[in-house]
Amino acid sequence: MNVILQTLFNPARAFRTLKQEGKFPGMALIILLLLVAINLILMIPVTAKIMEITMSSTSIPEEQKNIALQVMHNMRYLQALGGVFMTAVTLFLYALVMFVITAITKPVLGYIKSLTVIIYSYFSVVIGELINTALLYFKGWEEIQSPYEISVTGANLFTSVDKVGAPLYMFLSLVNPFQLWFIILLSIGIKVFTDMKYTKALIICIIFWLITVIFPVASAWFGEMAMQRAGVM
Repeated sequence: MNVILQTLFNPARAFRTLKQEGKFPGMALIILLLLVAINLILMIPVTAKIMEITMSSTSIPEEQKNIALQVMHNMRYLQALGGVFMTAVTLFLYALVMFVITAITKPVLGYIKSLTVIIYSYFSVVIGELINTALLYFKGWEEIQSPYEISVTGANLFTSVDKVGAPLYMFLSLVNPFQLWFIILLSIGIKVFTDMKYTKALIICIIFWLITVIFPVASAWFGEMAMQRAGVM
């Protein structure tokens, strides 16, 4: 736990310690996934609200809507568990992406080292998600009128999905202090583990971040297209 806190507030020292230990970050991964699980459980009523809004905008018969909502309610904790599993898979994939990028740019950061840097840096993202959830509760998640209103910590607050479209709006939601924190922690970790220059490490992390945000942005684009075809938008 001390190393986790050090990673957040004294990352250079924390990553030097992790480099010397050279251990698989198993305990940090467990703690991270527990925090993810807590956030997903807290988000259950918000997710149900979004599902209700989405279903109400479709032409599906009322009886089928109620069945779908009931099924989702019954499976809410299983869905949260699935979210935790997907987060774990994502972290391992992120480590692979980082390993490939550094293998191209040199010096290479081994896979386990990449995973270590990713996991410890990702605590900043999870903290951001928890704060976002807390803000939703503070503002009153019952008042949510659109699926796009659940991101309240990013640059998306300065515009609207109607003005810029879902893909760009999703991208802007990821431009937030916690993602910036994540990039900074990653760059420090890579610098410590590989001894490369900080500027190069920072550029690598920005490239890595841009690659990782492609997936949620693409998902938002496909979602927008599907909703338009269904006549929801």
